[in-house]
Parts: sequence; structure tokens; C-alpha cells
Amino acid sequence: MRHRPLKRILVVDDDPDLLDVTSLALADLGGYTVQACSSATDALAQAPSFGPDLVLLDVMMPGTDGFGVLQALRGMEATAGTPVVFMTAMAQRGDLGDHEQEAVGIIPKPFDPSALPEMIEALWEDHLARLAESHRRQFEALRLAYVDQLPEKIEAMQAAAAALAEGGWDRATLESLHLLVHRMAGSCGLYRLSELSRRAGALEEIVKRLLSAPSWPPLGSPGELTTLVKAVSRTARTEAGLAPSGGATS
Repeated sequence: MRHRPLKRILVVDDDPDLLDVTSLALADLGGYTVQACSSATDALAQAPSFGPDLVLLDVMMPGTDGFGVLQALRGMEATAGTPVVFMTAMAQRGDLGDHEQEAVGIIPKPFDPSALPEMIEALWEDHLARLAESHRRQFEALRLAYVDQLPEKIEAMQAAAAALAEGGWDRATLESLHLLVHRMAGSCGLYRLSELSRRAGALEEIVKRLLSAPSWPPLGSPGELTTLVKAVSRTARTEAGLAPSGGATS
């Protein structure tokens, strides 16, 4: 999974000397585009238009402190999800409490300005790794939920095929079967069920040809569709690990 590289950093610190040195190190040594802000008010005014990829935020500031700035940033649409790195003196780290979990990292003061870009880049890479892992877990949860729904989808296909086998050709029923296999062919591919996607896609093409035949009803017996749907069911049991259902016999 590719994420945009770190380019724009909003630096917030009430110490003018530290703000100048930090901004210089990030811009000249790191090659970042930097917006320096000397107060919470300045930071909250500049953040929406600047659009930072990352906020480097001092904790101890007069008036609104770093925690207050972070809360305000989270309430703004432009920065609601922008990663934040706290800057703080070693003696203050124990005072961060639960706020430490709200940041992607901490830069302890004092720090070596020449090492700052490398420190920031390491924190950014860790952030991207955690983000990728979070996305992977979310995808896997969606995939498992989809697999749980597969028996219901296959049963609907089996019911449509059985209705055609018992009652003969019916366009509405065949169209319903086509929609079911069309959706399965596409969605299975998204959830890494490639063989099931291929099998459903093959059945979709067969049903599509039946629907577009020059004459109605099509030639042949609709009972053949039952066999094809059973093949899809067997593939689902093999690839997705589904338990055999009452209608999913070989």
C-alpha cells in the first residue's frame, strides 16, 4: 500500500530560537516545506490553508498548550487526521499521560537539530507501517464478513437454478441468477478468492449468453444450470473453507 511521502510540516513552538533552528533543520537538511508558528492561535489559523502532512508540536506553551492545540486540530476538517509529533523536555514526558497515545511519536528536548530530519522520517515510517497494518486488519475483517455471507449467496443461486430446473425457463428467474453470479464474480476477486471469482465469472458468461440468445426459450435444459451452480458451491467450500450445506452436494 502506497502513501504520500512526508513533504509539509507545521512546526509549533513559542520559543523563537528553537522555532528558527527547527524550521531551518527541517527545510534545509530535510528538504521539507515548513510553516513555522509561534503560538496556538497562529497554528490554528495557518493549518487549514497550509495542509500539513505532519504537525511538530511543542507541549508546554503559554495560553493554549500543545494538548489544546491537538484537540482543536482534531476538530478541524483539514487536520482531523493529520499525524502529530510532540516536542517536550525529558522531565515532562511523564506528564503526557493518555495524550502520548494521540501522537505518532515524541521528540525529546533538547535534540540535535542535524539529526531532526532523520528522527522525523523514522517516526513517519513507523506511522505508515501502523497505518498499513490497520488497513490490513480492516480489510481482513471485511473479507471474513464476506466469507460468512457466502453460504447465503450460494443458497440464493441454488434456489434460482432449482426453480429453473423444476419450472422450466423463466426470464425473470434467469436474470436474477445472472445478477447473483455477476456480483459474486466481481466481489470474490476483491477479497482474494480468485478461483471462486473465475468459476462464478464462467457461469456468468453462460447465463449472459442464454439471456441474449436470439430466441426464447433457449435451447437445452435449464437443469444444466444446477450442475454449474454446484461447481461454484464446491469451489467456495474449497477456497473459502465453507462447510457443506444441505443444498451444496457434489
